[in-house]
Amino acid sequence: MYNVILWKDNDNEDIHVFENKPTFADLYKLIGCELIEITKGYTEELGTFEMHIDEEGKFNNLNYPNKRATKAWYAWQQRTKRACLPGDNLVGSVAIIKKQKFKPKEMNG
Repeated sequence: MYNVILWKDNDNEDIHVFENKPTFADLYKLIGCELIEITKGYTEELGTFEMHIDEEGKFNNLNYPNKRATKAWYAWQQRTKRACLPGDNLVGSVAIIKKQKFKPKEMNG
């Protein structure tokens, strides 16, 4: 089982559950894009993780920065001594895939 945590640019969060690892086709629908870029983020809660973003988000008039994703992106850059263009940010919805570490109760023996 996999959770896809969807951080939206309006600071809301949705969680979508998949029985199998979600495909890019699944992520395209959730993010609302046609081209996915994978970058990384860091939070104390999640540790280091991959973020799936709209590669063309800034070209598709997604003018509102995703503050939560941008903060995680900057935290990852600081931890790994990387850098982006000054003032750059992530836009649109961001998908984070997390494998569940436990089985639902009905599946336990």
